[in-house]
Amino acid sequence: MIHRSLVIIVALLWIAPASASIRPTPQDEFDRDLLRIEEGRYLGSTVPDVAVVTESGTQSLHALIAGQPTILMLAYYTCGHACPATIHNLSEALSRVRSDEHRVITLSFDAGDDLQTMRHAKSTLRQVPANWTFGLLSREESERLTSSIGFRFFFSERDRVFVHPTVLVFLSPEGEVMRYLWGTEPRARDIELALVESRNRAPHLNELVDMFKLACFQFDTARSRYVLHPALIFGSLGIGILGVTGLAAFAYRPKGG
Repeated sequence: MIHRSLVIIVALLWIAPASASIRPTPQDEFDRDLLRIEEGRYLGSTVPDVAVVTESGTQSLHALIAGQPTILMLAYYTCGHACPATIHNLSEALSRVRSDEHRVITLSFDAGDDLQTMRHAKSTLRQVPANWTFGLLSREESERLTSSIGFRFFFSERDRVFVHPTVLVFLSPEGEVMRYLWGTEPRARDIELALVESRNRAPHLNELVDMFKLACFQFDTARSRYVLHPALIFGSLGIGILGVTGLAAFAYRPKGG
């Protein structure tokens, strides 16, 4: 009897994870490859000057960019996980970015959003910086903007949620697409370097340090982050090895030599 109970328990333990893994997620309705952005196709292109509804009225996107490097985030305000997590984590990362000479624009691609849902999304932040704008897009303007940067999204009727990429799009002061950063947890260093890269102009004297820093890193597309340039790593290793070898030779130099 005990042996039979153990068999049943083991069978249930084996079936439960299998059932859980078979249970479809919202993304299972769609081919994930459909959400991929062909970055090479859109880098360097200029986003359309769509009309954005803000709490202070309707403004054009290029007016909101205001001639500064800009972080554009597309989301929808009734999202229950990825969007609010990205907004929160972006806020935390930006608090560690030294310069505030940039703009942040969060726009809803969902034509069903309104000022109430937008205000609720904003209320999740302790404080919204003056250079951060939340806005709404009409269905037509959403289509114009999303298609210009390769951003595709789908609505799951079963789960009543949107399936969409989680990505920050960095724009130049002229509204050109300069960089994509993927994920819900952007890093302050990646944001800083992407903003430097997005300035797309001759640096001022006080920006030379940032430009030097950018020269020390290269963007790893596969990991969607900036990493130390390999030449810099190997160069540092070479200098280190030569230094250690020199010190060793000096330390063990014959006394009579």
